[in-house]
Amino acid sequence: MNATFVITEINSKKTGFLLEDNSLVRACSLCNESIIGNVYSAKVVNIVPSINAAFLDAGTGDYLYYSLNDNTNHIFLKHGNTEKVCMGDELLVQIEKDPIKTKKGVATSDIELSGKFFILNRRNEVGISHKITDADIRKDLKAKVGTALDGYNARFSEEGKKLDLGAIIRTSAEQASESELSLELNNLVHTMNGIVDSGMHSVVKKLIYSPDKSIKSELLDIKNKYETFSVITDLEEEYNLLKVDFGSDIKLYNDNMVALHKVFNLEDKLAKAFDRFIYLKSGGSIIVEPTEALTVIDVNTGKAIKGKNTEKSFLKINKEAAEAIARIIRLRNISGIIIIDFINMKQIESIKELLDYLKNQLIKDEVKVTFVDMTPLGLVELTRKKEAKPLTLQDFL
Repeated sequence: MNATFVITEINSKKTGFLLEDNSLVRACSLCNESIIGNVYSAKVVNIVPSINAAFLDAGTGDYLYYSLNDNTNHIFLKHGNTEKVCMGDELLVQIEKDPIKTKKGVATSDIELSGKFFILNRRNEVGISHKITDADIRKDLKAKVGTALDGYNARFSEEGKKLDLGAIIRTSAEQASESELSLELNNLVHTMNGIVDSGMHSVVKKLIYSPDKSIKSELLDIKNKYETFSVITDLEEEYNLLKVDFGSDIKLYNDNMVALHKVFNLEDKLAKAFDRFIYLKSGGSIIVEPTEALTVIDVNTGKAIKGKNTEKSFLKINKEAAEAIARIIRLRNISGIIIIDFINMKQIESIKELLDYLKNQLIKDEVKVTFVDMTPLGLVELTRKKEAKPLTLQDFL
């Protein structure tokens, strides 16, 4: 599959657009207001035993949710004599999820730092990308990284720090030299140690660390997913930022006759993708209805029925709809519970073919999507991990 990432301004807003074979699948503001990845010194202001959670004040404007089930390896900055988290304690935490509408932001003690070759974390284990398939390479990489981290953990333990460092080895590590891997791992560990030290000497409710929120690191991840990948921008500062890492894969667009967003018809693609009705090439249509509790998506035949073989026609429309739905979910950043009402089909083989096709489309999503089941009424249930707020057309106007 071929992909192009377009960086330009739409309505004076710097925005990135990911197109797969010329179909728009993602749009994101490059004026990033997300606090995901930020590390704060936070104070425990409430403990709720019924949900086994704490609420923290990190000075972000609202309290943060901190699960005591999911977080057991706390980094205490100020603590009493008990082993439990108590009111008044001060913790070092990282933002895992942005606040969305009435939902609190989510904080975690498992601080992660992303690099080109590794994601450093506090899980005290080494994982590796499933895209690295050679068994010998996997074994060698995991052994070397594990040995290095054991050394760092032992050293920090002698200093009285329990960091429990672990890492996920990224796909790009397979092509890197040993010196490149060693240098990045050392830099990430140094940064992690610096964050902890800064937190220990900081006042409470202070931002300790904010990751680089430029598009560069995300683009490097995206690039590995496609057979061919290119970046095009008409913004010189973005071109200069990315040209070292992307070389010939990035192009500076400087045609004054036609704006870049016009070349890719981006405004029209946005308008159609965010409409309540999504029309399919077959003549069928999709209706997207977001509610407070879940998102309902209905597939209709419209004017698509021709000939006598309705089962075959229904399968064709449903598969086209499945591809469009997977794309719309990514583009709009729809999360939580998603219910899809496909056109009813009678043959078990047709239903299985549709569900397999839908699952293959959902794999393309950067955010975890779980296929739950098809109910006795023929409704398909999905869940998509909540990370950031869902997008609407107004976000780009």
